Amino acid sequence: MPFSTACNTVLSNFEAGSNYKDVSDPAIIITFPVIEGPLEGVNLIAWTTTPWTLPSNLAAAVNPKMDYVHFIDLETEKTYVCMKDRLAYVIKQVNTPKINKHKVLKTFKGAELVGTKYTPLFPYFEEMRKSNCFSVIAGSFVTKDAGTGIVHCAPGFGVDDYDVCL
Repeated sequence: MPFSTACNTVLSNFEAGSNYKDVSDPAIIITFPVIEGPLEGVNLIAWTTTPWTLPSNLAAAVNPKMDYVHFIDLETEKTYVCMKDRLAYVIKQVNTPKINKHKVLKTFKGAELVGTKYTPLFPYFEEMRKSNCFSVIAGSFVTKDAGTGIVHCAPGFGVDDYDVCL
């Protein structure tokens, strides 16, 4: 087991492996189809820097005070939701000319998304739906300076996720 002689304690694999250097972590965007409510059939565009936690997804967080957009891809006619301030990022990340032809259908506050039910990527915890899992929750940690404005939450893997899911 890795051991710090300076701290006189064991080190986690993360501490030993990264040596506290700045490293690039993968970030991905995924979609969660909405299954209930006024946005049924729309896809929530979520973001995560921890894609290995996606099988444990239990919620998606939005900032209730920020503006969000419901937009349509004019080529495929699929509709999506992301934070208004992150729309340009989303379009760039998708990296396809098709979605560049889009139209904003509606702008609204994130608070309107809270409670929206969606389909998770993996069905491993489907029984947790009875406990109000797989719904949009409010998270003040969601900001306009990174991601899509919708954050995948796996409460077993991070303090922010755990706190907001409580």
